Amino acid sequence: MLGIKPLFDLSKRLRFHEEVIGIAVLIFLATIAGLITQAWGWSFLLIFLLYVLRNMFYFARFLRMVKSADLEAHQVPFGVWGDIFDSYFEKSFQEKRQIKRLKSETDQVQQAMNLLPDAHISLSKNFKIEWINHGAEALLGLNQSDVGQLITNLLRQPEIIAYFEAGEFDQTVEFYQTHQSTQRLSASMVPYFQHHFLFIVRDITAAHNLAQVRRDFVANASHELRTPLTVLSGYLELMQDDHERLPVLWQNPVEQMNSQAQRMQNIINDLLTLSAIEADSYKTPPDLVDMQEVLTVLEQDMHLLSQNEHQIKFEIATHKNLFGLVEPLRSVFVNLATNAVRYTPPGGKITVRWLENEQHQLVFEVQDTGIGISREDIPRLTERFYRVDTARSRSSGGTGLGLAIVKHIIERHHAKLDIQSRLKVGSTFRVIFPAAMTRDPVMHHVVAQLS
Repeated sequence: MLGIKPLFDLSKRLRFHEEVIGIAVLIFLATIAGLITQAWGWSFLLIFLLYVLRNMFYFARFLRMVKSADLEAHQVPFGVWGDIFDSYFEKSFQEKRQIKRLKSETDQVQQAMNLLPDAHISLSKNFKIEWINHGAEALLGLNQSDVGQLITNLLRQPEIIAYFEAGEFDQTVEFYQTHQSTQRLSASMVPYFQHHFLFIVRDITAAHNLAQVRRDFVANASHELRTPLTVLSGYLELMQDDHERLPVLWQNPVEQMNSQAQRMQNIINDLLTLSAIEADSYKTPPDLVDMQEVLTVLEQDMHLLSQNEHQIKFEIATHKNLFGLVEPLRSVFVNLATNAVRYTPPGGKITVRWLENEQHQLVFEVQDTGIGISREDIPRLTERFYRVDTARSRSSGGTGLGLAIVKHIIERHHAKLDIQSRLKVGSTFRVIFPAAMTRDPVMHHVVAQLS
């Protein structure tokens, strides 16, 4: 059985033969007319004009058919014009079938998206709404008449405006539905196809409230424990300072109790710090972070903690500063640097780097030749109280909250924490700050003088 393509090729060959036969007939008629009238030039000119008029007629007919998109009622001419008509019909029918299939698949996807409780909004490259699901209507109050509008003209929350202006769509943004609403929403952007985005908004009110209850409990419990623990630690310190009057039997227990009380105080202080970060309750506004001063003090602290047992090296490749929360950022640098000292055996190398990458982002990096971390443990390092080696962490004075605090401070500054490590080889902790946090010290000094 012949397929469609062989039949179409056969039809093309027949149409070409028809055209050749038609031209031969016209030449024959022109020859007969020339013999009869002896006006050879006029005879061939007349036949040529008839051939041109015929082509113009079919061309005009073809244009009318294309404009009207009428593919049902048509009469296919003979010759090459029949081939042209057939080719157009074939491609048109193929496109119609493809469009119908794509529309069916699109309808199925849209029906599935409408079943999702989250808001899903398709945006163009200019952030204009192309399509919304039922979740967007219920959650954000949008409707189908909003298609074609800028998303930022309809969602006027400051967080959303800043999110689209920054263009950093690899992160999520949280906001309240309205100024007085208690409904907490989380939005993210997913690119798809070419220059299209899927804007997804979820209701995280329940999770947000649960997290708030947990934070309040931790903060309240820490505050309640802090006072009696301070009193207890005070008496233990007095007893330890006056250890000569203590019976020998009590000297070691008092020292151990004082050490554990100090450890509990460190845990409570870290819990309160973590609660303050999560609650966004910092009273001091963002300011210029003098990295030269921060790195100088950090180097001194590392040498003091190391007691000359490690090879510590600082590589400063840029003199640019940061703009952010000074003390929290300082605690990030101290935490990462002191961890490198604690978990690197004597004789190991520790390198601290401050540089600017090709994307003009400032990078703080701590590289060590310490004990390293297994691949399975790396994703959990920033969890509260998670320890790779519990015994070693406790002996070094760790609370298990340091990297959790680092993570929250970094996220607050829209920075990224990159961790690379291999067991018994070493680790590299890298904090990558967004370019928007960069401050050139020279330009900052000029602006300060002008203001």
